[in-house]
Amino acid sequence: MDTADTKSVEKKRLLIFIVIAYCVSFLMMIPMYIGKQKGIDLTQIVNAQMCSPAAGVALGFLVCYKGEKRVPKMFMGVLIVNYVLQIILGLLSVFANPFGPDDVIDLAKLAGSSGDTAQLTGAQTTLQLSQIYTLIGQYVLIICSVLLWIGYFVARKEGRKFAGLSRNKEGIGIILVLLFIVLYLVRNIGPLMLDGLFNKTMPIYQQQYSDLIKNPLFILSLISLPINYLLTIIAFLGEEYGWRYFLMPIMQKKFGMKAGVLLLGFVWGLWHIPVDTMYYTEDSIPQMIIGQMIVCVTMGIFFGYAYLKTNNIWVPVAMHFLNNNLIAIITGTFSGDVLRNQHIEWLYLVEVLFLDFIFFGLFIFAKEYRSKKKAKEAADA
Repeated sequence: MDTADTKSVEKKRLLIFIVIAYCVSFLMMIPMYIGKQKGIDLTQIVNAQMCSPAAGVALGFLVCYKGEKRVPKMFMGVLIVNYVLQIILGLLSVFANPFGPDDVIDLAKLAGSSGDTAQLTGAQTTLQLSQIYTLIGQYVLIICSVLLWIGYFVARKEGRKFAGLSRNKEGIGIILVLLFIVLYLVRNIGPLMLDGLFNKTMPIYQQQYSDLIKNPLFILSLISLPINYLLTIIAFLGEEYGWRYFLMPIMQKKFGMKAGVLLLGFVWGLWHIPVDTMYYTEDSIPQMIIGQMIVCVTMGIFFGYAYLKTNNIWVPVAMHFLNNNLIAIITGTFSGDVLRNQHIEWLYLVEVLFLDFIFFGLFIFAKEYRSKKKAKEAADA
């Protein structure tokens, strides 16, 4: 393929990516708004959006490399089919939902429990029946994740390499994932401990975390993390395959290693606007959008660093999974609902900016972001 053909393919793939990841996601704000007015849970549409970046990359592969035998077609096909099904279920949850926001079922009573166990663990025992499509979507996610793994192993080594799916430098990758866990926990728990020291409320925090560690759901959640990772992998690859594998090299090729990753964080933050405005908050939309930008830029720096260090997309995928799932565990909610309807003060954004820059943003000065070799690898990707 000559230079002109290569540039044509790159432009076509980028256009396909933008249409799927951005245009469709922002168009879905219409059903999200309608659903919000009805009081319908929007989790299914949010889950669908997570899968859009990888679907855009996969469609680009199938459209632009039709005769290329190295393309892992089953793998790419699963990414696209999963996204289409998630979108359909999201639309059905708004426009064909037989249940209203007040239709709930008590799972504890249904199981014949007195409710004491739920009170002991803090587990939520009620299910909003309008979430039926979200439940179906989770099963689709699991089935497609299994099929994705099959597609991954069915693909030949050269096919996985061609699609940027090789598991390179796994030892370094594991160390980086462990480093991320440490940074994540210190970043989220450390400020509480400092507050406890200065305001003499440490015994309260100690008791809270002591109770949390004794909670059976805490142990169960930790044990189930690896299983959940394998069975929901398609959602987190859904983002990272688009941002780190596909778009980051394009941005760095055009703007440079540092500016490229910073701009990537910005456009990643913009991509979250539908979720920020319709799902994460109701009364703090400007704060949420700005806060999201801060998180995406700083977290994007660290995820990008890990990807440049290993050239292994599965490393930032694992980090993204942990970032989304650990918060429910360390807060003791054991539910993704902890991210919904947040209230954010303007002053809190200063804390977010400071902490996220210290723990994740400083990696912008790592040698990976100033290496000419890495710049060439990004340009050739």
